[in-house]
Amino acid sequence: LHHVLTGYDHLLFLAALALASRSWRRLLAIIGIFTLAHSITVTLAALGWVRLPPSIVEPIIAGSIVFVALQNVLAPTGAAGSSRLAVAFGFGLIHGLGFAGGLREVLQQSPTTSLAITILGFCIGVELGHLAVGAPLFGIFKALRKPAPEPFATPGVTPLERWSSVAVAAGGAWFLWAAL
Repeated sequence: LHHVLTGYDHLLFLAALALASRSWRRLLAIIGIFTLAHSITVTLAALGWVRLPPSIVEPIIAGSIVFVALQNVLAPTGAAGSSRLAVAFGFGLIHGLGFAGGLREVLQQSPTTSLAITILGFCIGVELGHLAVGAPLFGIFKALRKPAPEPFATPGVTPLERWSSVAVAAGGAWFLWAAL
């Protein structure tokens, strides 16, 4: 939970997901599939079966923020459609490798706890963190979402979604530059 709430990359990624969600059900499905995917790679990394260096994982995570935010603006149909679930799952696998370092810290702090309980607790904490961030963001975005005509407007994208997604993409680009 702490890792999610203090990880600006996760906060930006969740904001991009919440911006394109049109219903609570959709938001929960996207966050759930994202958590499932990174739980898979966190588990594989904890077991030592998968390992990628941070020099590869961190730029991909930052790029995922930019991708999802730009998808909100440039391909809103994809952002609202079933392809968003596939994108959330695919990037969730990569984000899970980023979480592996956090899990290794937890494992070092609790050597007497079984590996399965530690992994399960870690993944539940991450899911709770995602919901703790994603649900209020969605509620705020839903309350503020008002269609308004703008020059060069993308059909189906409100000004809030457009400019907030652009801000998230800029933040992701900064993380990408720092990771590279």
